[in-house]
Amino acid sequence: SEGRESCNVGIFDYPVLMAADILLYSAEYVPIGEDQFQHIELTRNLATRFNHKYGEIFTVPVKTADQVKFMGVSDGIRIRDLLNPEKKMSKSTKAENSKIMLDDEPARAAKKIMSATTDSLGKIKFDMFNQPGVSNLLQIEALINDRPLQDVISDWAGETRYGELKKKVGESVSTMLAGFQKKLEEISDDEVFSLFQSGEDYANKVATAKLLEVQRAVGLRD
Repeated sequence: SEGRESCNVGIFDYPVLMAADILLYSAEYVPIGEDQFQHIELTRNLATRFNHKYGEIFTVPVKTADQVKFMGVSDGIRIRDLLNPEKKMSKSTKAENSKIMLDDEPARAAKKIMSATTDSLGKIKFDMFNQPGVSNLLQIEALINDRPLQDVISDWAGETRYGELKKKVGESVSTMLAGFQKKLEEISDDEVFSLFQSGEDYANKVATAKLLEVQRAVGLRD
């Protein structure tokens, strides 16, 4: 809502809307960021209370700890703003150097990493409280290369040169984007729209059936 004169109510109702999306499609596992842990717990609470009153209608998502294990990480993920690592990275942020976009030129993305905010402590350590900028870079390096975060932290243990860390992360991001964009170019618009259409048709089928089940349970439909 920053910088806006007015906001859509969806901004304030987002946790409820997210819960509705999860319950509508009977999802047990949901890929979530660290900032959405409470949304999963809200969803679980709503599903449990509804089922207690109307019968086993909704699938209750698994607990947050199990969601994290399912994603193959030890903790929740929250990629930080490159210029202000106290905040999460957001595509809606006006500062272009604060975020990496999938259509960024690889070299441009690497430069953004090189300009990322770190600190003056002079040590490479994973500590989101005291060194969020450095920790963010370590997390990005691990995720981009599909490596355990602890392994990446160990690689840089005792190192002090932030420039070297930024260079390595910049190279990893650049390589990932180059590969992604090459694959994207090989996909035709017709293929994409065909997938969209088939996905929409399937989603509508699942959603309609669940909505009818809910409406009948609460007495809105025969």
